Amino acid sequence: MVKAYLKFDQDRVFGLISTSNSVLDRSGKLAITGCGERISVWDLRKQTLVKSIFEEDVKSEISIVSLSKDGTLLATGYSDGSIRIFSMNDYSLQSVFNGHRGSISCLTFNTLGNILVSGSKDTEIIVWDVITESGLFRLRGHRDMITAVRILERSNHLITSSKDGFIKIWDTETQHCIQTIVGHRNPIWNIDVNPDETRLVSCTSDNQIRIWRIASNEKARADGEKQPKFNVNIPINSAVSIPDEFNEDGTKKVNPADLDLEIVSEEEFAKYYGSITVKAESVSGVRFDPTNKILAVQSTGKFVDLFKITHYDIIKMDEISVTDEFRHRQTIKTSSKVRFFSFGNDVKTWNKFVITLAGNSLEAYEIKEDGFEVTSTLDQAGHRSDVRSLTLSSNDSMIASTSSESVKVWNMKSLLCIRSIPCDYGLCTVFAPGNLHIIVGTKTGSIEVFELASANKVASIKAHEGSVWSIALTPDLRGIVSGGADKQVKFWDFELITNPENPKQKDLNLSHSQTLKLESDVLAVKYSKNNKLLAVSLLDNTVKIFYSDTLKFHLSLYGHKLPVMCLDISDDSTLIITGSADKNIKIWGLDYGDCHKSFFAHDDSIMQLAFIPNTHHFISTSKDKRIKYWDGDKFEHIQTIDTHHGEVWSIAMGSVGDFFVTGSHDRSMRVFTQTETPIFVESDRQREMEQNWEATLEDDTRMRTKEMLEENAAAGKQSLETIMAGEEILDAIELVVLENFKKQEYEREVEELKKTGESLDSILPYSPNIMLLGLSPSDYLWNRMNRVRPSDLEEALRVLPFSVMRPLFEHFNEWVDQQGKNVEYIFKCSFFLIQTHQNQLSVSSEFIPILQKLNTKIKERLQNERNRLGFNRSALTFVKREIEINQQYKFFDTETYLNKNKNSKDSNNNKDKNNKEKSLKRNRK
Repeated sequence: MVKAYLKFDQDRVFGLISTSNSVLDRSGKLAITGCGERISVWDLRKQTLVKSIFEEDVKSEISIVSLSKDGTLLATGYSDGSIRIFSMNDYSLQSVFNGHRGSISCLTFNTLGNILVSGSKDTEIIVWDVITESGLFRLRGHRDMITAVRILERSNHLITSSKDGFIKIWDTETQHCIQTIVGHRNPIWNIDVNPDETRLVSCTSDNQIRIWRIASNEKARADGEKQPKFNVNIPINSAVSIPDEFNEDGTKKVNPADLDLEIVSEEEFAKYYGSITVKAESVSGVRFDPTNKILAVQSTGKFVDLFKITHYDIIKMDEISVTDEFRHRQTIKTSSKVRFFSFGNDVKTWNKFVITLAGNSLEAYEIKEDGFEVTSTLDQAGHRSDVRSLTLSSNDSMIASTSSESVKVWNMKSLLCIRSIPCDYGLCTVFAPGNLHIIVGTKTGSIEVFELASANKVASIKAHEGSVWSIALTPDLRGIVSGGADKQVKFWDFELITNPENPKQKDLNLSHSQTLKLESDVLAVKYSKNNKLLAVSLLDNTVKIFYSDTLKFHLSLYGHKLPVMCLDISDDSTLIITGSADKNIKIWGLDYGDCHKSFFAHDDSIMQLAFIPNTHHFISTSKDKRIKYWDGDKFEHIQTIDTHHGEVWSIAMGSVGDFFVTGSHDRSMRVFTQTETPIFVESDRQREMEQNWEATLEDDTRMRTKEMLEENAAAGKQSLETIMAGEEILDAIELVVLENFKKQEYEREVEELKKTGESLDSILPYSPNIMLLGLSPSDYLWNRMNRVRPSDLEEALRVLPFSVMRPLFEHFNEWVDQQGKNVEYIFKCSFFLIQTHQNQLSVSSEFIPILQKLNTKIKERLQNERNRLGFNRSALTFVKREIEINQQYKFFDTETYLNKNKNSKDSNNNKDKNNKEKSLKRNRK
């Protein structure tokens, strides 16, 4: 009988604040960030997590988030090229788009929220229709990652920038590039367009912000006023340096006669206007606020510069330059390096913006007349750097984590940070007996003891000359053992010493008892549960085992080709497992030091191993971002967990073995619990093979084929999902054809029996196929086709062979006559199939009557739908006009309506109050 193991599933994630950009919701009170594969919604005032939005089957990391202008839709781009749209009202998934072959790098909505434009690392731009959940077209032309996309709605254009140093302007009607802006010497990191779509700004790896005029959208001055002349102050390709001489506003003194200006033709859509200098060495982001009052410039360091914008239409000058419109106002300095920043999404919250910092934190600011104010800082809920070690308390109620700047203690039930204590770079940690103290081994060679109740450091001992790589509690809980880079293993006993500041209080301390000197650096130490053996792994690729009481040498385990990074001993003290930088795990017997098994376990160095208590099953973590579950008796790989997005440094096993926690380079800590779901090893391997095959489907070799050199193309992408969806449709068509044939045969036999006058009992009665689920064949096929995701429909239909086209078009003719069927869906499917199989359809005479009939019926249905929509629109216009005439406020003008109701309520309350006062006066009289 095949042995089934119980599966470990990811339960919860904590320690992440933001791994992508952050955006403010419409109210300006909530910050929405990407945290790994999840979306986190933070309350900025309370500094708490409001909601975590995620899909169970999504493992890819979120690379970008974008909010629609009205704040109702949230688009998230993932590293696997997929895009998901969520509703901000109930946080439900609305639609999924799959078209890119690389990580999504930028997303933007139009004003109405019905169009979404995405850019990716695959150098392509796709325009999506959010309502029909389908891709409209794909734009090609850039040669490197797309860094920003902006929509010009007044003129139906797109502006895109890329790391290839080009800015391209696209006409969305013709789907072709109409202008390519050159002159940047480095990759363009960001662009933005102001709200009235008259100015385009860009930034690259220098200290210049380049600005273009979109002349077609500029407003003319009032009649009688002379139109201004726009002067270019600095050439686009000028050498980048911070000038020595500045004007009063901080701009360089430049003589326009000395400038080598580029010739700009009148036909160009965007005309170069000039550039402004930022005092930072390099700039990585620019952003206009929604009211066109402020231009924010993000540097690659800790600064964000704010420029005040004076509208060109207000400046009463004959000649205008960039420095007249953009003047430096103030500089914001953040606590760490700036990664992203975003203004409030609404005109009412234009003065609020949120900055995502590189150290897994974010800060919210509010711009005021006299400066700016930090309104909120989110940094307590996560580490600033890698989570290097984890340890659970003896009762599994708390977990401690260390990183380069602090040690944090978390409540395992709520996963809230209850203590955050600054310390040196912690490499290893343990809870002292009683769970009241934490002992941390640091990179500087010291061992620090922290008291949880007061969150104070009560002791700091210089233990080793090099880094303290490992700490382990003795099985009798009377002390600890530490191993360091100074080739020594030191033994420490717990002791209580009197606090010099408070004689009545005693603090925990460590006293050095003995030292074991070795020939190489110590990387890991571990006691056996029976307190008989001490295992020590060394930098010379060996593991030495000593007797714990006398420290006499017992065994030497050699066989690894690179240093042994980690080890663990089973609870019955019979097995020891070792993991090395050579990517191998070896299982040894502790009696004779014989190697039971050696297997290639991971694709990178193995960082941590842990036995599940009272078993010979164990968990391994590695730099290859994977966690693996093994059987140490049968030497079988049971399960692979691939959820982390960085190297997995540490693991903490629960005391019972029903859960474990891992810490990673991506700063996240994840809890994995054992479920009741069984795992069968063979079926799991089969699923892995399918996933590998799917990866080959989506792998893009980026060979420049003839089709890929075209500027526009279809937006779909073939994947395993689309192939499976196409096969399901094909199976449904074949089942329906077979069922219709069976039904026709039965009806023919009945007719023959009726002609001969024989009884119908001589033939079997017709029984519908149970696979149709009680539906008619036509309805069953309709339901199966509608189950396909709209964004995958075209790629799924592409799978269908030409042999099933005739029954499918016959069903299209049948569905057009039925009022319950969506005519737009029928038209979309039929039009795509006709385009795909055009050559074969044009030479098949049997399809002519079918297609002619379908053409006539679809036109009639579409005209009827159009008439119905026109009638409804006219009716709504009439209702709107009647309401505006009778109620004296505009249709859908909610603010006026609410204010009117509020005023009426206030007046009624005042009347009631006056009446009560009058009645009281009468009673007194």
